[in-house]
Amino acid sequence: MKDKGVHFCEEPREEEYGTVVVFEDIYGNRWDLYQNANAGDYQGYFS
Repeated sequence: MKDKGVHFCEEPREEEYGTVVVFEDIYGNRWDLYQNANAGDYQGYFS
């Protein structure tokens, strides 16, 4: 994403619920992008 010009406000960090990184959109709004700590355990609705 950095190659496409996305500005990250900080390095990724670990929280109790998963990994979080904050970035800004082209208007300066901050967004939290996170990956759930249990993402690998997801089985889906039809498993």
